[in-house]
Amino acid sequence: MAIQGLNDAWMLQRPLRNPEAITDWIARQYRDISYGEAELQKLDIYLPENGDGPFPTIIMIHGGGMCACDKHDFHLYPMFYALQDGFAVAAVNYRLSPAVTYPTQLYDTKAATLFLYEHAADYHLDGENFFVWGTSAGGNMALLGGMKKGRELPEKLKAADQVPIRGVAALCAEATVTEMGGFGSGIGTFAEKLIVSLQLAGITKKVFGTDKPDQTVLDAASAFTYLPDGCAPLYIQHGDKDPAVPFEQSRRLYEAAKAVLPEEDLIFDVLQGAAHAGAGIDYFKKENVTPILDFFRRHLHKEA
Repeated sequence: MAIQGLNDAWMLQRPLRNPEAITDWIARQYRDISYGEAELQKLDIYLPENGDGPFPTIIMIHGGGMCACDKHDFHLYPMFYALQDGFAVAAVNYRLSPAVTYPTQLYDTKAATLFLYEHAADYHLDGENFFVWGTSAGGNMALLGGMKKGRELPEKLKAADQVPIRGVAALCAEATVTEMGGFGSGIGTFAEKLIVSLQLAGITKKVFGTDKPDQTVLDAASAFTYLPDGCAPLYIQHGDKDPAVPFEQSRRLYEAAKAVLPEEDLIFDVLQGAAHAGAGIDYFKKENVTPILDFFRRHLHKEA
Protein backbone atom coordinates (compact mmCIF):
# COMPACT_ATOMS: atom_id res chain seq x y z
CA MET A 1 0.00 0.00 0.00
CA ALA A 2 1.37 3.42 -0.94
CA ILE A 3 1.15 5.96 1.86
CA GLN A 4 -0.52 8.99 0.37
CA GLY A 5 1.06 12.42 0.75
CA LEU A 6 4.30 11.37 2.42
CA ASN A 7 7.63 12.23 0.87
CA ASP A 8 10.84 13.93 1.91
CA ALA A 9 9.21 17.37 1.59
CA TRP A 10 6.41 16.72 4.08
CA MET A 11 8.69 17.60 6.99
CA LEU A 12 8.75 21.22 5.85
CA GLN A 13 5.28 21.74 7.29
CA ARG A 14 5.95 19.99 10.62
CA PRO A 15 7.26 23.04 12.50
CA LEU A 16 3.83 24.59 11.86
CA ARG A 17 1.52 21.60 12.12
CA ASN A 18 1.47 17.83 12.08
CA PRO A 19 -0.06 16.33 8.95
CA GLU A 20 -3.33 14.51 9.54
CA ALA A 21 -3.69 10.94 8.40
CA ILE A 22 -6.02 10.13 5.53
CA THR A 23 -8.48 7.52 6.80
CA ASP A 24 -11.66 8.03 4.78
CA TRP A 25 -10.83 4.89 2.77
CA ILE A 26 -11.17 2.67 5.87
CA ALA A 27 -14.69 1.22 5.73
CA ARG A 28 -14.98 0.14 9.35
CA GLN A 29 -13.94 2.73 11.86
CA TYR A 30 -15.20 4.16 15.14
CA ARG A 31 -13.96 7.66 15.87
CA ASP A 32 -13.63 9.67 19.07
CA ILE A 33 -14.82 7.04 21.52
CA SER A 34 -14.65 8.43 25.05
CA TYR A 35 -12.82 6.36 27.65
CA GLY A 36 -12.90 9.18 30.23
CA GLU A 37 -14.50 12.53 30.90
CA ALA A 38 -11.78 14.86 29.56
CA GLU A 39 -11.84 16.10 25.97
CA LEU A 40 -8.59 14.32 25.08
CA GLN A 41 -9.58 11.04 26.69
CA LYS A 42 -10.74 9.60 23.38
CA LEU A 43 -9.66 6.86 21.04
CA ASP A 44 -10.30 5.67 17.48
CA ILE A 45 -10.77 2.06 16.40
CA TYR A 46 -10.08 0.78 12.88
CA LEU A 47 -10.94 -2.73 11.70
CA PRO A 48 -9.53 -4.75 8.79
CA GLU A 49 -11.57 -4.71 5.60
CA ASN A 50 -12.51 -8.38 5.79
CA GLY A 51 -13.64 -10.72 8.53
CA ASP A 52 -15.83 -10.55 11.60
CA GLY A 53 -13.07 -10.90 14.17
CA PRO A 54 -12.36 -10.88 16.95
CA PHE A 55 -9.17 -9.25 15.67
CA PRO A 56 -5.83 -9.08 17.44
CA THR A 57 -5.43 -5.43 18.33
CA ILE A 58 -2.57 -2.94 18.27
CA ILE A 59 -2.96 -0.07 20.73
CA MET A 60 -1.10 2.87 19.19
CA ILE A 61 0.27 5.58 21.51
CA HIS A 62 1.49 8.66 19.66
CA GLY A 63 4.63 10.60 20.50
CA GLY A 64 5.11 14.33 20.85
CA GLY A 65 7.06 14.76 24.07
CA MET A 66 3.84 14.24 26.04
CA CYS A 67 3.00 17.81 25.05
CA ALA A 68 1.83 17.56 21.44
CA CYS A 69 0.59 15.42 18.52
CA ASP A 70 -2.61 13.44 18.09
CA LYS A 71 -4.06 9.98 17.49
CA HIS A 72 -5.07 11.00 13.96
CA ASP A 73 -1.81 12.52 12.72
CA PHE A 74 1.19 11.03 10.91
CA HIS A 75 1.77 8.49 13.70
CA LEU A 76 -1.15 6.50 12.31
CA TYR A 77 0.36 5.75 8.89
CA PRO A 78 2.31 2.59 9.83
CA MET A 79 -0.92 1.17 11.22
CA PHE A 80 -2.34 0.93 7.70
CA TYR A 81 -0.03 -2.03 7.15
CA ALA A 82 -1.38 -3.57 10.35
CA LEU A 83 -4.93 -3.36 8.99
CA GLN A 84 -3.77 -5.11 5.84
CA ASP A 85 -2.22 -7.81 7.98
CA GLY A 86 -5.44 -8.56 9.88
CA PHE A 87 -4.87 -6.47 13.01
CA ALA A 88 -7.38 -4.03 14.41
CA VAL A 89 -5.92 -0.70 15.49
CA ALA A 90 -6.89 1.43 18.47
CA ALA A 91 -5.28 4.88 18.30
CA VAL A 92 -5.28 6.61 21.68
CA ASN A 93 -5.27 10.27 22.67
CA TYR A 94 -4.26 11.27 26.17
CA ARG A 95 -4.13 14.52 28.10
CA LEU A 96 -1.07 16.63 27.34
CA SER A 97 1.36 18.79 29.29
CA PRO A 98 1.51 21.51 30.46
CA ALA A 99 -2.24 21.21 31.14
CA VAL A 100 -1.42 18.05 33.12
CA THR A 101 1.81 16.61 34.49
CA TYR A 102 3.24 13.11 34.22
CA PRO A 103 2.12 10.41 35.08
CA THR A 104 -1.34 11.58 33.96
CA GLN A 105 -0.43 10.61 30.39
CA LEU A 106 0.50 7.09 31.50
CA TYR A 107 -2.66 6.76 33.55
CA ASP A 108 -4.72 7.79 30.52
CA THR A 109 -3.16 5.14 28.30
CA LYS A 110 -3.79 2.56 31.03
CA ALA A 111 -7.43 3.72 31.25
CA ALA A 112 -7.77 3.42 27.47
CA THR A 113 -6.30 -0.10 27.55
CA LEU A 114 -8.72 -1.14 30.27
CA PHE A 115 -11.66 0.37 28.36
CA LEU A 116 -10.68 -1.54 25.21
CA TYR A 117 -10.39 -4.78 27.15
CA GLU A 118 -13.77 -4.34 28.86
CA HIS A 119 -15.47 -3.39 25.58
CA ALA A 120 -13.55 -5.71 23.25
CA ALA A 121 -16.64 -7.66 22.15
CA ASP A 122 -18.47 -4.43 21.27
CA TYR A 123 -15.82 -3.55 18.68
CA HIS A 124 -14.81 -7.02 17.38
CA LEU A 125 -11.49 -6.94 19.27
CA ASP A 126 -9.65 -9.94 20.67
CA GLY A 127 -9.05 -8.95 24.28
CA GLU A 128 -6.63 -11.84 24.73
CA ASN A 129 -4.36 -10.51 21.98
CA PHE A 130 -3.50 -6.89 22.70
CA PHE A 131 -0.22 -5.38 21.53
CA VAL A 132 1.13 -1.89 22.26
CA TRP A 133 2.94 0.31 19.74
CA GLY A 134 4.53 3.53 20.99
CA THR A 135 6.70 6.17 19.36
CA SER A 136 9.09 8.46 21.26
CA ALA A 137 7.18 9.66 24.34
CA GLY A 138 4.49 7.16 23.39
CA GLY A 139 7.23 4.55 23.54
CA ASN A 140 7.73 5.35 27.20
CA MET A 141 4.09 4.61 27.91
CA ALA A 142 4.11 1.52 25.70
CA LEU A 143 7.12 0.16 27.58
CA LEU A 144 5.59 0.82 30.99
CA GLY A 145 2.36 -0.73 29.74
CA GLY A 146 4.22 -3.93 28.90
CA MET A 147 5.95 -4.38 32.25
CA LYS A 148 4.90 -7.35 34.37
CA LYS A 149 5.14 -5.25 37.54
CA GLY A 150 4.87 -1.63 36.52
CA ARG A 151 4.21 1.65 38.22
CA GLU A 152 1.65 1.64 41.02
CA LEU A 153 -1.70 2.69 39.60
CA PRO A 154 -4.63 4.54 41.19
CA GLU A 155 -7.21 2.18 42.66
CA LYS A 156 -9.70 2.64 39.82
CA LEU A 157 -7.05 1.64 37.26
CA LYS A 158 -5.50 -1.36 39.01
CA ALA A 159 -7.52 -3.75 36.83
CA ALA A 160 -5.53 -2.47 33.83
CA ASP A 161 -2.52 -4.41 35.12
CA GLN A 162 -4.46 -7.61 34.48
CA VAL A 163 -4.99 -6.87 30.77
CA PRO A 164 -2.77 -9.30 28.84
CA ILE A 165 -0.23 -7.49 26.65
CA ARG A 166 1.31 -9.95 24.20
CA GLY A 167 4.00 -7.68 22.79
CA VAL A 168 5.39 -4.14 22.71
CA ALA A 169 6.91 -2.14 19.86
CA ALA A 170 9.05 0.74 21.16
CA LEU A 171 10.14 3.10 18.39
CA CYS A 172 12.79 5.69 19.36
CA ALA A 173 11.31 5.31 22.81
CA GLU A 174 12.02 7.54 25.78
CA ALA A 175 12.83 4.55 27.93
CA THR A 176 14.10 6.96 30.54
CA VAL A 177 12.88 10.54 30.60
CA THR A 178 16.08 11.80 32.24
CA GLU A 179 17.42 12.38 28.71
CA MET A 180 14.42 14.18 27.23
CA GLY A 181 15.48 17.26 25.33
CA GLY A 182 18.81 18.97 25.73
CA PHE A 183 20.92 20.36 22.90
CA GLY A 184 23.14 17.77 21.29
CA SER A 185 21.44 14.79 22.90
CA GLY A 186 21.46 12.90 19.62
CA ILE A 187 23.78 12.29 16.67
CA GLY A 188 22.13 14.36 13.94
CA THR A 189 23.53 17.35 12.11
CA PHE A 190 24.03 20.66 13.89
CA ALA A 191 20.91 22.06 12.20
CA GLU A 192 18.82 19.03 13.22
CA LYS A 193 20.02 19.23 16.81
CA LEU A 194 19.33 22.97 16.92
CA ILE A 195 15.74 22.46 15.68
CA VAL A 196 15.18 19.67 18.18
CA SER A 197 16.68 21.75 20.98
CA LEU A 198 14.27 24.59 20.22
CA GLN A 199 11.31 22.22 19.95
CA LEU A 200 12.11 20.57 23.28
CA ALA A 201 13.06 23.71 25.19
CA GLY A 202 11.45 23.65 28.61
CA ILE A 203 9.87 20.24 28.04
CA THR A 204 10.95 18.88 31.43
CA LYS A 205 9.15 21.68 33.23
CA LYS A 206 6.07 21.20 31.05
CA VAL A 207 5.93 17.46 31.66
CA PHE A 208 6.88 17.34 35.35
CA GLY A 209 5.96 20.84 36.52
CA THR A 210 9.56 21.63 37.47
CA ASP A 211 12.92 22.03 35.74
CA LYS A 212 14.54 19.65 38.22
CA PRO A 213 12.29 16.71 39.10
CA ASP A 214 13.28 14.63 42.09
CA GLN A 215 15.23 11.51 41.13
CA THR A 216 12.49 9.30 42.57
CA VAL A 217 10.04 10.97 40.16
CA LEU A 218 12.34 10.27 37.22
CA ASP A 219 12.97 6.69 38.32
CA ALA A 220 9.22 6.08 38.52
CA ALA A 221 8.93 7.16 34.88
CA SER A 222 11.76 4.94 33.63
CA ALA A 223 11.34 1.54 31.98
CA PHE A 224 14.68 0.49 33.48
CA THR A 225 13.11 0.63 36.95
CA TYR A 226 10.56 -2.09 36.18
CA LEU A 227 12.36 -4.19 33.58
CA PRO A 228 14.05 -6.59 36.05
CA ASP A 229 10.61 -7.88 37.09
CA GLY A 230 9.75 -8.90 33.53
CA CYS A 231 8.32 -7.48 30.35
CA ALA A 232 6.12 -8.50 27.44
CA PRO A 233 7.97 -9.57 24.27
CA LEU A 234 9.76 -6.47 23.05
CA TYR A 235 10.64 -5.11 19.60
CA ILE A 236 12.94 -2.08 19.81
CA GLN A 237 13.42 0.04 16.69
CA HIS A 238 15.62 3.13 16.56
CA GLY A 239 17.47 5.17 13.95
CA ASP A 240 21.16 5.57 14.69
CA LYS A 241 21.07 9.25 13.68
CA ASP A 242 18.28 10.27 16.05
CA PRO A 243 18.82 13.89 17.21
CA ALA A 244 15.99 13.81 19.78
CA VAL A 245 16.14 10.58 21.82
CA PRO A 246 19.67 9.17 22.12
CA PHE A 247 20.14 5.99 20.14
CA GLU A 248 22.33 4.64 22.94
CA GLN A 249 19.29 4.67 25.22
CA SER A 250 17.68 1.95 23.11
CA ARG A 251 20.94 0.04 23.04
CA ARG A 252 21.03 0.11 26.85
CA LEU A 253 17.40 -0.98 26.95
CA TYR A 254 18.20 -3.91 24.67
CA GLU A 255 21.18 -4.98 26.80
CA ALA A 256 19.08 -4.79 29.98
CA ALA A 257 16.21 -6.69 28.37
CA LYS A 258 18.52 -9.54 27.33
CA ALA A 259 18.80 -10.45 31.01
CA VAL A 260 15.01 -10.71 31.27
CA LEU A 261 13.62 -11.95 27.95
CA PRO A 262 14.47 -15.07 25.93
CA GLU A 263 16.07 -14.50 22.55
CA GLU A 264 12.86 -15.13 20.62
CA ASP A 265 11.04 -12.43 22.63
CA LEU A 266 13.49 -9.60 21.97
CA ILE A 267 14.57 -7.78 18.81
CA PHE A 268 16.74 -4.67 18.43
CA ASP A 269 16.18 -3.26 14.94
CA VAL A 270 18.67 -0.51 14.06
CA LEU A 271 17.65 1.70 11.14
CA GLN A 272 20.93 2.85 9.66
CA GLY A 273 21.02 6.57 8.91
CA ALA A 274 17.47 7.17 10.17
CA ALA A 275 16.54 10.14 12.32
CA HIS A 276 13.84 10.29 14.98
CA ALA A 277 10.52 8.54 14.38
CA GLY A 278 8.26 11.16 12.84
CA ALA A 279 11.24 13.11 11.48
CA GLY A 280 11.50 11.17 8.24
CA ILE A 281 9.81 8.46 6.23
CA ASP A 282 11.96 5.52 7.35
CA TYR A 283 9.43 4.51 10.00
CA PHE A 284 6.60 4.52 7.45
CA LYS A 285 8.28 2.17 4.99
CA LYS A 286 6.71 -1.24 4.64
CA GLU A 287 10.05 -3.02 4.97
CA ASN A 288 10.51 -1.43 8.40
CA VAL A 289 6.94 -1.96 9.61
CA THR A 290 6.32 -5.54 8.46
CA PRO A 291 8.98 -7.11 10.72
CA ILE A 292 7.24 -5.62 13.77
CA LEU A 293 3.90 -7.03 12.64
CA ASP A 294 5.53 -10.42 12.02
CA PHE A 295 6.95 -10.29 15.55
CA PHE A 296 3.51 -9.56 16.96
CA ARG A 297 1.93 -12.35 14.96
CA ARG A 298 4.48 -14.83 16.30
CA HIS A 299 3.39 -13.89 19.80
CA LEU A 300 -0.34 -14.28 19.34
CA HIS A 301 -1.89 -16.14 22.24
CA LYS A 302 -3.67 -19.25 21.03
CA GLU A 303 -6.16 -21.09 23.16
CA ALA A 304 -5.15 -24.66 23.96
